[in-house]
Amino acid sequence: MFEFKITAEEAQQKRLFYLKMIYVFCLVISSVYLIKFNFEYHVTEFNTGLLTLWVATAILPPLFLYGYKSYSLAALSCSGLASTVLIYLLYLSGGVDAPGIFWLAAIPLVMGVLLRVRGAVLGYSVVFLTMIWFWYLKQRGDSVNIIATYGNYSFEKSFNVCTFLLFASITTHLHIKGEQKYAKRMQEKHWDVENLLRVLLHDVANTLSAMTYNLIKARGDQEQPVPISSELDKMERAVNDINNLLNQVRHLKAVKDGKAQMPLSTVSIPIILHEVLEKLEFRATEKGIKIALDLTRDKMIVRSEKTILSNVVLANLINNAVKFSLPGERIDLRAYTEESMAVIEIQDYGIGIPESLLNKIYNLDAATTRAGTHGEKGTGYGMPLVKEYLTMMGGSIVITSREVAEPNQPRGTKVVLKIPLVA
Repeated sequence: MFEFKITAEEAQQKRLFYLKMIYVFCLVISSVYLIKFNFEYHVTEFNTGLLTLWVATAILPPLFLYGYKSYSLAALSCSGLASTVLIYLLYLSGGVDAPGIFWLAAIPLVMGVLLRVRGAVLGYSVVFLTMIWFWYLKQRGDSVNIIATYGNYSFEKSFNVCTFLLFASITTHLHIKGEQKYAKRMQEKHWDVENLLRVLLHDVANTLSAMTYNLIKARGDQEQPVPISSELDKMERAVNDINNLLNQVRHLKAVKDGKAQMPLSTVSIPIILHEVLEKLEFRATEKGIKIALDLTRDKMIVRSEKTILSNVVLANLINNAVKFSLPGERIDLRAYTEESMAVIEIQDYGIGIPESLLNKIYNLDAATTRAGTHGEKGTGYGMPLVKEYLTMMGGSIVITSREVAEPNQPRGTKVVLKIPLVA
């Protein structure tokens, strides 16, 4: 429902812009011919019709739009009067022999833009009936041709060709630009919704896996005379993480829609890392992988969103390190300060990332998913999310990887995160 409202509003704004453009163009052209008829051709007997149409065009569309707040009446009156002015000028200029007869092609275009499909159909009908009327007048010899009598037909034809090309070019250009802008906005909204779904599909699943592992472990401990409070505490934290993730999805949707700000708060990097490692311990244990954590004594306080930093950013990256490491290997996890930034390094010694995948790892449309060393399945959702949310927190990410060890350069993948420290 939300998307439909936005789409309708933007489409209406586009039509309103075209309405104003056509309104001004019609007044300018009719003014030009009023001046030409009176001061160049000295033909004043048609002033009653021309002046009446000009005044009606100048008054009625703004009256309906701003006085009665009715776009439909304004668009109908503007397109109808513009078409009438055009047909009247063509009639006075020779009907089918008028130098600007091709201007009739603009009628369905104008009516279609302002009144959509029904307007276009009405425009086709107007053009069809007008051509029949002009041919009828020509056959009877009743055509009025002021241009042939008083003016320069060759000049008028050139003038009409130039103005028609100008009108068509401006209209086409503005239409294309408007469509590009509209398509970009719709694509951004589509990506926003996709990213929020990815949080649910990808990161809630990771938290549920940790919860399931602790549940199985707790059931096994029930048969032993060992307290299971530790596992229950972990499950409780997992449930809280899922609840927080769902809340953040709702809040991030509001952020994307411009209705709220990213809820940043002060967060301790060491505390976050310990919590993440506790939740992911089971994955590393299953593959016999040891995660070595090296922390400086700095507090490393940053402004971030705790749930997103923990479950979307760090959990994704450490999960990937485990996923693409071979059994028995280790992962080095370091955190330290560097000038005004907190730096987190995640180094694994696994199979590495092919350069072809590394170059498009943040691309939403690229196929970057691949199986882990134990056949673990992936979604390809994680890295685009990590990149986007780090950017929203003012941070950055750099990934380097080697599939083959080099002198003084181990095989594997190194991820370096930087997040601004709280002053």
